[in-house]
Amino acid sequence: MNKNKKGFFLVLLLLIIATIFVMTDKNTTLFAKDSEFSVRDTASIVKIYMADKNNKQVLFERKANGWVLNDSLKAHKLNVQMLLKTIKDLRVKYPVPQKAHNSIIKMMSGSSVKVEIYKNDYYINLGSIHLFPYVKKERVFYVGDATQDNMGTYMLIEGEERPYVITIPGFRGFVAARFTTNPEDWMSHAIYRIAYNNIQQVSVERPGSPEKSFQIRKLTEGYEIMALQNRQILPIYDTVALYTFLDGFKNINYESLLSGLPQQKIDSLLTCEPVHIIKITETNGHSSELKTYKMLAGQNQEALYGFEPDYDLDRIYAWYEGRMLLVQYFTFDKITRPIDYFYPHQQSQK
Repeated sequence: MNKNKKGFFLVLLLLIIATIFVMTDKNTTLFAKDSEFSVRDTASIVKIYMADKNNKQVLFERKANGWVLNDSLKAHKLNVQMLLKTIKDLRVKYPVPQKAHNSIIKMMSGSSVKVEIYKNDYYINLGSIHLFPYVKKERVFYVGDATQDNMGTYMLIEGEERPYVITIPGFRGFVAARFTTNPEDWMSHAIYRIAYNNIQQVSVERPGSPEKSFQIRKLTEGYEIMALQNRQILPIYDTVALYTFLDGFKNINYESLLSGLPQQKIDSLLTCEPVHIIKITETNGHSSELKTYKMLAGQNQEALYGFEPDYDLDRIYAWYEGRMLLVQYFTFDKITRPIDYFYPHQQSQK
């Protein structure tokens, strides 16, 4: 019995010594405090802030109607979801070897992205009892460059000394690109997200073809379609065509934001005659205006269509809320119909 007790205490002592060694040896991958990068409960995340060494920064805040970018812009829903999933799936691959420690730290001090993650919490959190909510800074870490094999990313927890190589299980590549601080990468591409029953009035003007311009107005019962050229109201119209047109405003996106377009080019475009002028007023009183302008044909147009057009047949410029956008005819055709689209049994496409 005494021998058994001695053996038991000897094993216990060895286990204690081994545990102390593991927890105090920063060379081990089990140094837990250094390696806590992921946040598993992403549903509780309410704010994410990222900034790089060039003072470019983005701030995401969860609001009742979705994520907001930099206080006022609607964030791209799918991109934010990808970011949240990335934060959830981060895993330590291995600690940076001691011989490479100084060079990696030097590299990260000159080129890295600081990531701050905030989540909802409670000062009193006992089982189902949650009292006195507040926003807690849950994680702060730095995201460096990719490893030489591009299969991992160097990361460092704020306040700690040891950087780690981080990866995502099942993902081939590095995750640094998902922590971009370019606001354009996170902007929603939405132009219109308006349900048909929330449209009070919409007009489509064609300065080059005024006979095709029209205005639709919501009445107490039904709608009214008026030709803008002569202010005449259509006595009858195709109801299916009307609702198909209005329904088109529920999901209109732009292809790209032309932030690199020289101001001189933008000023020149705005002096040209617009192809379309779309004015829309919602039932809540919000109104907006969008103008489109022709885009010179690119070199690929002749190869695509067998002739060399003067203007691009696939894309067109759009000026909206002080920004020049690139949009596709494929998307915009459904909300820039001519008035004869609404004539009974006559649904011309242009």
